[in-house]
Amino acid sequence: MLPRKGITLLYGNKGPGSLIGAAVRESASTGLGVCFADIKVDIGEWDSNKHKLSTFKSCRFLNLPLRANREVLDDVNQRWNQWLDREGAPREDFPRKPSNRMDLLDRLVEQEPYRELNAIAYDAVTRFGIAKFVTVFNLEAILADQVTVIPPQTNLRFRLPDHA
Repeated sequence: MLPRKGITLLYGNKGPGSLIGAAVRESASTGLGVCFADIKVDIGEWDSNKHKLSTFKSCRFLNLPLRANREVLDDVNQRWNQWLDREGAPREDFPRKPSNRMDLLDRLVEQEPYRELNAIAYDAVTRFGIAKFVTVFNLEAILADQVTVIPPQTNLRFRLPDHA
């Protein structure tokens, strides 16, 4: 399950090839069309160090697990497993390993200091293998004037899944 309080996009170059191929095949079979977009998000000040809980006010982007320090990884894991425990679901090693419950990011971004973040990137298991995704929780952080789309005449609008 994906988060519903943000828009989720492919991120970077980890595993997107087979997902893009699947989208093109789906497009061909449904006639809905497919669009590729390069979307830039305001993340504040980039910090080349691994992110700490104290840096979220200045750098509003968290790339899990690679760009987070142990404090962040442990904090996310503790919260994650508390929520899973309450539901009677099996514990997970997220964010160090992909989760089947990415919808829990909706809860995470309601908590301090995570509510400061505009976007969170993470690994997720798809039927095509592991791929990197990003969920943008603050749609106002999308730099709309810098969005590039293919085909160029495509009109792109961003809406939260709950409002689609």
